Amino acid sequence: MSAIPGFIYGFACGSTELSKIQKIYLLVTASCVYAIVAIFHIGCSLFQSRVDSCSQDTSTVRSFIDTTYSFVKIYVVGLLPIIATRKILIQESVRINTAPSLAEELKILFGKKRGYIVPLIYIISAVSIGSTFFDIISNDRGKKRTMLLYPGDKDFWCPIHRKDNCKSLLPTINEYYLIELIYNIILGIVCGFDFLIYKRYELIFHIVEPKNMLALHREFLALWNRKKHILVWNVVLTAVQFGVYFWIAKLFLWNTFYEWLPNLIPLNNTSIYYWMRASWFDIQLFNRTIFCGIFIIMFWSTIHLLFDHFFTRVLSTIGVFMDPHAILIDGLHANQQPYYQQIAFLELWHISKFDHDRRVAIYADFNRKQPFNCALHNNPTSAWTEISRTCMDFILGLANSAQSELKTQHRRKLEMKNKHDLFKKLTESAKKQKQLVKVGQRNLDVGVTADTLTKDREYWDMKLLEWFHPVGGNQRPFVRKLYCLMIAPLFKRSIERRTKNVFKDLHITVYAIQALTTLMVRSLHEDAHGIVQNDISRVFESMLDCLMSLERYAKEPPLDDWDIGDPFTDTPYKVLADPFIVINVIKDSLFDLSAAFMPHMDYVKLTSVHYDRLDKLMNERR
Repeated sequence: MSAIPGFIYGFACGSTELSKIQKIYLLVTASCVYAIVAIFHIGCSLFQSRVDSCSQDTSTVRSFIDTTYSFVKIYVVGLLPIIATRKILIQESVRINTAPSLAEELKILFGKKRGYIVPLIYIISAVSIGSTFFDIISNDRGKKRTMLLYPGDKDFWCPIHRKDNCKSLLPTINEYYLIELIYNIILGIVCGFDFLIYKRYELIFHIVEPKNMLALHREFLALWNRKKHILVWNVVLTAVQFGVYFWIAKLFLWNTFYEWLPNLIPLNNTSIYYWMRASWFDIQLFNRTIFCGIFIIMFWSTIHLLFDHFFTRVLSTIGVFMDPHAILIDGLHANQQPYYQQIAFLELWHISKFDHDRRVAIYADFNRKQPFNCALHNNPTSAWTEISRTCMDFILGLANSAQSELKTQHRRKLEMKNKHDLFKKLTESAKKQKQLVKVGQRNLDVGVTADTLTKDREYWDMKLLEWFHPVGGNQRPFVRKLYCLMIAPLFKRSIERRTKNVFKDLHITVYAIQALTTLMVRSLHEDAHGIVQNDISRVFESMLDCLMSLERYAKEPPLDDWDIGDPFTDTPYKVLADPFIVINVIKDSLFDLSAAFMPHMDYVKLTSVHYDRLDKLMNERR
């Protein structure tokens, strides 16, 4: 995501506030959809000539049932999956702050993320809404279905030079539905891929709650007055443009297969026969495809417009209904909701880089009088203290995870070595006991020893290492390579998996380091209260501890017995670059902090170990 003036990266404030806004959003979108469907039903009924002998009450009930049925098809089947898809893809859009290249994006989507599901959902939505459109403009008369503005003259469908062969070319309702089904499927594919590739990075997630629920209709009227020209123009233009492309493709098919395909395949006046034999340009069908496209895209655009209104925050709306620092800090503490937590750290990074007013407000908020509005937690007297503490917790947490993994793997190696020695003794003892059994001297410990050797997984791990180790195995080289390529990855817990587990919060940690560094550097000129200077030593110590821990992790990685060579250079997996990413980010941050606070380093109290590492780091840059 690139920085856009006037906007900031949004985030959701806990499950309570989010669920409340979601309920309002679903209620509003459902009301809008039902109102639009009812208007369409009423408008179409005015143009349809109905011979209805029932009473007015029966007609009203029937209209209500038809409207409700159409609403279920449009909203429940057609639009709710689109809404869910739009929300889910937010998680992917905030993973990085710049969109990758198109080739890389497609590789990620279709290789790992199953991106074909999004166009499939759009296809289902388009088919459901499009079929509802034809239900609305059609009229049931017993078993015979007619359609609004349906041409009854069969000569209309005949090419001029084929009048003598057009005895039964008058299309039926089913043929209309088949052609529209093809149209809707292609429309869903195009719009699904367009949203997946180009529009998913426009998802900026936040909540905007109206001050007064009774004034909600005024808010929508103001929104309509601002957006009506863009909304109407985009809907009509998109539908007409796609309809023209669709009919150009139909013209190509008509010219290509008009003469020879019906002669090769015997078609008994089916819809395919009509599709091939009908006139190349069908004005009635063209109009219906255009209006069907407008009908479908109108609903998609409506829910997207309301989505952007409810879940997108403009800079001018900050602090309208909730303390912005409370929202930010609550998002930073959302440990049970990693998705919201990542977005909160991304917003903190954006504030530290681009938002002068929010930074000054954070520095100045050192005597908080009102409690947080979201989840309850310890409320300090300074917003900076809460933010810096959370960032340092992530930095130190990564350092502790790396050290814990090193200690765990070292302890496991010692245990494996002791077990290996024990297994050797047990193996020799078992052989002797089996020899004793053969000569008739029964020993009750033989069965226990044999079960211990054959059922212990560590024993078989050692035997596999002894047989198939890439370097010291007893089997032939070809067999060892074949085993390591095809079977060993299924059983080993390799360095790649352990590193990925240690650095599972890589993006959050990088955001925390960069945001904390920038906030401290900018505080030299923007912190009028001196609230940041009390934490300079702790920030230096946290970053230096993390740097030394990760350097130790990269220098002596927790290797398994199957890991051969230097895994950080020999393996092709991208995850092994994570330690070096954090190391480089911490080094850059320490350089920036040292350059900014160099005149004040005499007041920074560090241990001798930290001073030595910082001096060594400064000498590397010189």
